[in-house]
Amino acid sequence: MGLMRSRNPFEVLGITPAMVRNLSGRDLFALVKASYRALLLIYHPDRAAGEDPDAIRQRNRKVAEINLAYEKLNHERDPASLEHYQNVYARRATEGWRKTIRSLNKEIMALTVENEHLSGAYLRHLLQTSFPDSASSNPGQADVFHLKNIRLGLQDIAINHNIRSLTWELGTNYKEIHFDAEGRMFYKFPCRKKAIPVNFIRLLGTVDKDKVDLIPLLDREIPGDRQGRPISWKKGSEKGAAGFDVLNTLSMEKFRRFCLPYLKPEMNEGAFLFSVHRNSLAQNRIHLEGLIIRTHGENP
Repeated sequence: MGLMRSRNPFEVLGITPAMVRNLSGRDLFALVKASYRALLLIYHPDRAAGEDPDAIRQRNRKVAEINLAYEKLNHERDPASLEHYQNVYARRATEGWRKTIRSLNKEIMALTVENEHLSGAYLRHLLQTSFPDSASSNPGQADVFHLKNIRLGLQDIAINHNIRSLTWELGTNYKEIHFDAEGRMFYKFPCRKKAIPVNFIRLLGTVDKDKVDLIPLLDREIPGDRQGRPISWKKGSEKGAAGFDVLNTLSMEKFRRFCLPYLKPEMNEGAFLFSVHRNSLAQNRIHLEGLIIRTHGENP
């Protein structure tokens, strides 16, 4: 059996580490004397009339412990002894918080790992069910969220960012996604007059634009007209940003960490629409269809 930890004399007298830390010298000794006298009144053997012998022995042991604690903290006889026990005991106040912080950090780490496992499993489920067997699927069939008779107007984020345009007018950065009465998907690319049926895109859902700072998450590339040429940075601009164009794609890991927690099925205006393309699965990329700025028709 291991030895029991000896109790600090302040602990014996019922004085807390916080009280010891906030007082010193004669003020602290005044508290020690007050606690000592109060405890003697409670445990003194003279108050044990009518009690059994075991109770009397316990009182005697308690009084002896109280007297010994008082002697160790007698500032008038040995100020250095009181200061020693004060320094040792006061550290417990901060040690308690450190222990709590360590415990909370462990819980946070465990929850973070669990969240990564859950979010990773959910994302794999979304991607594995994105494209059914082509032999059993109709061309243009979306079969996503049961969308029918709806038209989505979207602002292409990459185009809008790369041309440095802040306008919301419908122009080169505007595209549409249609769903007919049978749920088939049609895609109208920017600057195109006709919508074409598509079966290589699977919508994943939307994230409200105020939930995520999206531009820093998107993939980047050096434009063809800048390749092979030295890049000059504008004064005051972020180095590395001016020489690149952003793409409408981001890594699955960034999508899992920053977007997946806010993903929802509603196709509402003011939300980013995400999808997975058949040819992007091998590259582990998620596509950003754009920011929904118009909706027409049914919207489950």
